[in-house]
Amino acid sequence: MPATRKSPGGRRQSTTSWKRHPLMRLRYVALIAVFGWASMYFLHEERPQLTQLQAQNQRLKTELGQMKTRQQALQKQKQQLSDPSYIEKYATEHQNLVMPGQVPFDLQQGGHTG
Repeated sequence: MPATRKSPGGRRQSTTSWKRHPLMRLRYVALIAVFGWASMYFLHEERPQLTQLQAQNQRLKTELGQMKTRQQALQKQKQQLSDPSYIEKYATEHQNLVMPGQVPFDLQQGGHTG
């Protein structure tokens, strides 16, 4: 027999709340069902998408690092191309050009003797 207590109105009440409020159990079952559904939805729908976005984020960070390195190299090249001595050196070595008044000559290894 469940323990009873007297209410302020003089009626006896049972101390077991589930007999008093059967909807309380239903609330807890519904709450567990909602949390279970949310967990399953996260694990099957959201988590793969989160993993994919994290991988994409990592790829983009790597690409950003490469682009920053490329930008620094281009900035250095831009500075070099504003230097007249670098332009002269580059033109002489890569384009076989000479400044006015210079005499071009080419020393080749194992060249023609005779």
